[in-house]
Formats: sequence, structure tokens, C-alpha cells
Amino acid sequence: MVKPLTRWMIVAMLFALPSMTRAQDFLSTRTVTFNKSGKGSSFKASVEFPTEGDARVVSSVMKWIGFVLDTETDFKRDYQRMLQASCDTFTMSGQGGDRSIVIERSYEDANCVTFESMVTDKGSETWRWADCASFSKRDGHRIRLDEIFRCDISDIQQLMWAYRGDLPMSVDSPEELVPVNAGFIDGWVIVIGQAYHYTGAPYRLRYEEIDSYLHTGDGGYY
Repeated sequence: MVKPLTRWMIVAMLFALPSMTRAQDFLSTRTVTFNKSGKGSSFKASVEFPTEGDARVVSSVMKWIGFVLDTETDFKRDYQRMLQASCDTFTMSGQGGDRSIVIERSYEDANCVTFESMVTDKGSETWRWADCASFSKRDGHRIRLDEIFRCDISDIQQLMWAYRGDLPMSVDSPEELVPVNAGFIDGWVIVIGQAYHYTGAPYRLRYEEIDSYLHTGDGGYY
């Protein structure tokens, strides 16, 4: 005969199973930092690496992180070695100055996960390169611009112009903007385009105000 306390423990575990299953659908991550200074330059990085989850999603995120870090990803989860390799690539470029890299998960639901990055190079001038990458939970691929927007490029350009905010413009009209990539965060769509002293600038479009331009899913962004 099952003791009352044990019986209640079993019931509690049964109720917890659905939430435990849902939790396993989300990525586990680990933030790794790196800091190195040398003659005339410094390199700092803070990167949130995916450690567990759907293998296809983790693989796609790691390839994208490798692209941002400008290094290979085949380090068998030796994240410090990966960041050291990124630092070496920057140092060997001979450009000097200071580089700062931040990569972090900024959104996740049952259908997709989003990571954002910002690379800042400070020398005689300051340049920034931002990116926002959403990955499908169905097969791990990076979600494309045309999978997010159901409108023409000209409409996206107009939206970017309307939501440019304080970004310093390097062009004089929305027709000159080039939307490159886009991703979802909570309440916003981030479109990457050009701006003054940016090789990639984040245009923040409020989701609820532009949903007529978007592909919408059942109860989610994607």
C-alpha cells in the first residue's frame, strides 16, 4: 500500500510532466566572458552559447556565432578556445584599437529562438555591427526576411525609415535602405540595415503596429 505522502508526491510529479517536457524544448545556455589586452589594442567578449536543446537548432546557432566571431566553431565546446581564436583573428588583422563583442539570447518561444549580437570597434572612429538571428524550432534554419514579412521590400524600407529612431542615417531616403536580415524579440521585429558608422544597424519595429505586414502564426510570431 502506498503511503499518503508518497502518493501525493506521485500526483505532483504527474502534474509536473507537461511543464518539464515544455522546458526541455527550450535551449539551455551558458554565458562565457573573455578579456585580453595587448599593445595598442584590447578584446572583450561576452557570449551566451547554446549548450543543450534540439541538435539542429544548436548547430545553426553555433554556426551563426562562429560567423559573428569570425572563427571556426569546431572546438568541441571549448568556448574559451573559440573566443581566443576570435581574439587572435582580430589581433592578426593589424587594425589595432578595441573590440567588444556581445552575443545573447533575447527571445524564445515554442516555435523559434532569437539571438542578438553587437560588435563594437573603437579606434580613430567607432564602428558597430549588429545582427539579430531567429531560428526555427521545426528544422533549425535561420528564419529569412521573406518568412517574416509578407510585403514588398519597398514596404519594409518605409517601415525602417518610420522606425529609425535615433539611428544616424547614412542615406537620404527610405528607398536607399537595404534590409538584410530580421528577427523576432518580445514585442518587436528587428530589421538589420545600414546606418552611419554601422556595418549593420538594428531598426526596431513595434510588432503590434506592423502586424498587417507580417506572416503571423497560431499564437506566436512565427
